[in-house]
Amino acid sequence: MGVLTLVTPLSAKDVDTAEVITTTTGAMAKCCKWKVVGNCYWLKCGLEGCSVKVSLKVAHYRPDSVVSVYSNMSNHPWKEVKVLLKQAVETALPNLDESVRHWIKGNGTEPAPELQSSTRNLRYFESDLLGHPLTDLVFPGANYICDSVTRPLVPYYLSLLDLLAWRNPITENLNRASLVPGLREVGNWPVNTWGSVYPRSGWVQQSSPPKAAAVIAQRTADIVINGGQLRVRKQLRGGRVNLWPPYRIRENNASTAKWQMLHPVKQKDCTVFGKNDLAGIADWGGGKVDSKNTYMWSLWRPYKCCPRRGQVFLGSDDIHGYP
Repeated sequence: MGVLTLVTPLSAKDVDTAEVITTTTGAMAKCCKWKVVGNCYWLKCGLEGCSVKVSLKVAHYRPDSVVSVYSNMSNHPWKEVKVLLKQAVETALPNLDESVRHWIKGNGTEPAPELQSSTRNLRYFESDLLGHPLTDLVFPGANYICDSVTRPLVPYYLSLLDLLAWRNPITENLNRASLVPGLREVGNWPVNTWGSVYPRSGWVQQSSPPKAAAVIAQRTADIVINGGQLRVRKQLRGGRVNLWPPYRIRENNASTAKWQMLHPVKQKDCTVFGKNDLAGIADWGGGKVDSKNTYMWSLWRPYKCCPRRGQVFLGSDDIHGYP
């Protein structure tokens, strides 16, 4: 059965920070997956001597960042971030080369004129990843909550600052993942693929704008979390003795991360990109096409932690696997 793509674009308004928090909180029941997984052991010493204390080790998904994908700076979907980003760029523009100013002001919805004859599906996006503004998680039955390794609203990646690598795929063309077809695909290559993670640039070949934006979001998270040479990014904080954050992200793998769309559709569940919709009557991107070609997701990642019960951490065990 053929796939029907709904191309009528949505005219969703910009999202403010309060909406980001409200929409994310609305997905807590389906996305958090809170669970007791083991125990932590502590040495507590006082005037009467020392004793071993035990605290529960818990695990859950938490939203630790927001990824925005947009055609150009003026169309950024996050209202407050757009204002700050425009102010920062406008301050820096006079000191930049004319060709760089043209790149920043350009529209990423369509390919450059010289490339339009070679493909109709080549798209370009800007992207950024900021720390999620939701700092405290509250839900029934959860007494222990893990801290995030991100700080609220701190920019960990801005493609506008990563000019060289983001606009030139050649900078990562020698990576093995760029050379081997199907090695790092969002979806199942070769039958169902949304696009490749490498090279991690703003260019992607995909007929569905929401799928193209999803591939860009996956690349952005990959740059921030997995790193890479010659990339301009802010490193995430590490864990500590009683906090075990996820240190890697992998496409098609919900055990490393899940995505919740915030814009143009406010979703109340989490999933991974790459769904096989070839057998359905509608494309995954149907009903998600934004008129300004802008998209936003909360990135949920699995954490483990336990509260401190003494001065010295002795170790921990995992009785149950997670996730």
